[in-house]
Amino acid sequence: MVEVNKVIDYAEKKGAQEAEVISQQSESVYTRFELGEPKRTSLTRVTEYALRVVVDGSVGFSYFTDKWEDAVEEAVSLARSREKDERWKHFASDRPVTSLDLYQKSVDVSVEQLISDMELTCEAVTHENIVASNITCQTGYARTEIANSSGVSKNDIRSLTMLNVMCRAADAGYGMGYSSVYSLGYDIDHYRVGEQTREKALAQLGKQKIEPGTKKVILSPKVFSSLLVCAVMPSFLAHNVVEGRSALEKGQKVAPDAFDVTENPLVEAPPGRSFDDEGVPSQVIPLIQEKCVKNFLFDTYYGETTGSGIRYSRYRGNTLRSPPGPCATSLQATGEESSFDDMVADVSDGLLVVEESNSHASKSQSGLFSIAVTSGFIIKNGEITSPVRRCMISGLAFEDLLPNVIWISRERELNRSLVYPTYVDTGHVLVDSLHITA
Repeated sequence: MVEVNKVIDYAEKKGAQEAEVISQQSESVYTRFELGEPKRTSLTRVTEYALRVVVDGSVGFSYFTDKWEDAVEEAVSLARSREKDERWKHFASDRPVTSLDLYQKSVDVSVEQLISDMELTCEAVTHENIVASNITCQTGYARTEIANSSGVSKNDIRSLTMLNVMCRAADAGYGMGYSSVYSLGYDIDHYRVGEQTREKALAQLGKQKIEPGTKKVILSPKVFSSLLVCAVMPSFLAHNVVEGRSALEKGQKVAPDAFDVTENPLVEAPPGRSFDDEGVPSQVIPLIQEKCVKNFLFDTYYGETTGSGIRYSRYRGNTLRSPPGPCATSLQATGEESSFDDMVADVSDGLLVVEESNSHASKSQSGLFSIAVTSGFIIKNGEITSPVRRCMISGLAFEDLLPNVIWISRERELNRSLVYPTYVDTGHVLVDSLHITA
């Protein structure tokens, strides 16, 4: 493994006025089971780097795992071939960070242990009406180091365990159950998660059609998280704000009095981070507060950074193969609280949405969304009745969704987006009126 400062020194020797390098060493164990049988198991160890250099105001980038001298020369050559970028200012300067304990030794488990625990999950989802299952688990850690020519020198180590369970029930009808659990340590109850997923699938048998119209809707934490990340958050990201693709302005009213959304990475949990991918200290940023848009999320390129420069690719999550860009990582949604049971009791004619598809296709400029309800229940007279056949819910994030939030349940859940590297901590959300198409 090459020292990051050695890479910076070589870049300056080759003509870069500024340089920044990030390195990541990661190790993980992964396994996947389908219908109770192991399909793939792997132990992965990776060391990778990303480099940015500045030559006469132009930025060059390279990603590498070896031959670092060649990668430096490639980045410098790329910068020299580009025109000066008038928006470019400088790399981040060094500032103290809040130290977080994001590593737990328990993630160091053997392949044999992981397979044994996955067999427990398979046992738990087994049922005569369960006809398909897909279970994946990954556990491991990543050690990150960031340095630049402005004096930044940061490093941390974080661990993560992810268990994802899907199973499908078939009888006279069909049903799907999904569960995803995240932890810094290897402390997940594999059997219990399997049981919960099985019951979610079986509860979807015997689906009934819902009458279309505008109704009260309860969104599960997972569904609300997806809409928040895909329909709402793009308008809070600086590149969309600066380039005119945001639907929002600071101070704009978008939500009820009690509804707040905050970017809070200063937590010792899977969403936590001490600094962003440019070495800027993490900050707590209120995004929606007292009805209004309070802040946007910036990296160093698009403005005064909020510590939100994240390296990611859509649908693939964190990656060093891309330069950093503004992104949320650790959202918390809060509001006027209620129990989930009281939420249901408040709905005389409505819908509980448990799972959806198509939130990823929400329109970033307008916040327009149209989701297919793949798992849910009809609510009548304050009681959950039959599972619902597939229907559609559509609307605008800042006109139909957020302004109509009534309650958020006290029972909360952590979900991670499949599109962006963003976690959301929220409860069930009761929305006063959304349009349902059968």
